[in-house]
Amino acid sequence: MFVHIGAPKTGTTFIQNVLWSNHDRLREAGFLYPYERPSEHLGAMLDLRQVPWGDYPDPKHWRRRWDAVAERSRAWPGHTVLLTNEMLGGASREQIERLVDSVQPAEVHVVFTARDLARQLVSDWQEHIKHKHTVTLERFVDDLVELGIEAPHPFGQMFWGLHDAAYVLPRWADVVPEQRIHVVTVPQPGNLSTTLWQRFCAAVDLPPQLCSLEVERANESLGIAEAELLRRANAELSKLRSDEYDALVRRRLVRTLAGRSARPVLPPQHLPWMVERSDRLISQLRHSGYSVVGDLEELRPLPADHAGYVATSALDADQMLPSAVLGMAAALRIAARQRAGTRELKEEYGLLPEEAAAQRSSRPSGIRGLVPRIRARARSGRIVLGRSRTGRALLARARLRR
Repeated sequence: MFVHIGAPKTGTTFIQNVLWSNHDRLREAGFLYPYERPSEHLGAMLDLRQVPWGDYPDPKHWRRRWDAVAERSRAWPGHTVLLTNEMLGGASREQIERLVDSVQPAEVHVVFTARDLARQLVSDWQEHIKHKHTVTLERFVDDLVELGIEAPHPFGQMFWGLHDAAYVLPRWADVVPEQRIHVVTVPQPGNLSTTLWQRFCAAVDLPPQLCSLEVERANESLGIAEAELLRRANAELSKLRSDEYDALVRRRLVRTLAGRSARPVLPPQHLPWMVERSDRLISQLRHSGYSVVGDLEELRPLPADHAGYVATSALDADQMLPSAVLGMAAALRIAARQRAGTRELKEEYGLLPEEAAAQRSSRPSGIRGLVPRIRARARSGRIVLGRSRTGRALLARARLRR
């Protein structure tokens, strides 16, 4: 069994998407990706680590998610199980022991994908911005460099506690022998996109040609102007439910705005410290007993990657205006599609305009009001729920919004 524990922002979503989209092909070849839906690895991790998430502050919400995955893994008659979640790296020793014990008698190997810490810092800031935070890049980097893991919650623990191999891997090495821990380095920019996949496959003994890499691109990166625009907008979006924010901002708006301006880079005053810190990390990994796939020198930051620094918080309105226009247009397109879908749903289930008008004064409007009416008609046998893909999707969306 191979357990891929992160780090975040090292191509983990790409790897997970490839494994999921090829899970039938993997099973035929003796490899099990033991999840029944694409995001199940998140719930399993939250159950194992007993941590809150989004709109679910009580870890009991995820009860038995890990047990279900572990049970499938134990029952697998093939030769290899592949587990993955980028936040497993933050597990405590007790949680690591629970993981290993729950999949016995499997021989557990650990895979850690690592990228240079300077690029990781900037990417991690952007990821926090895509989760409703409002911290500036400059404050974020200053605190992480000066305070380390004691930086303000959740940033210190979420960065050094998940991204720093020198902090993460010794805990796993207390439970899993060092020779079964595999460090996969992420290529520097400009390398073939398939390089990371080939290295991951080398670490887990998976033939790389077994899987198609034609998967949807995820975790798009924002440019300077777009990231700063979203950071400032987050002050107005803080009351959105996490699922609403994910659906409208992370999955739609961010994709519209991605890559339209120069990317954020590390503030230059911190680059010498990051190079020195990375040199120490490379030396520690080189003298460990871990297996390394790739080149540890790729973990040393390159000054050229951080040229052209712009203080994101100093951007003025004119610099963000093109992105704001695109964002407004994207929001209007989303609203238009939702209105069209609601009209289609009303027509499909016989809610004619005159009937809707007669009921408007006494019943809720929109999708939320539509759901109980559709259910009432279903009970009477006058309609069949979920008859179309649009109907099923809108019903699911309405349930999330309630």
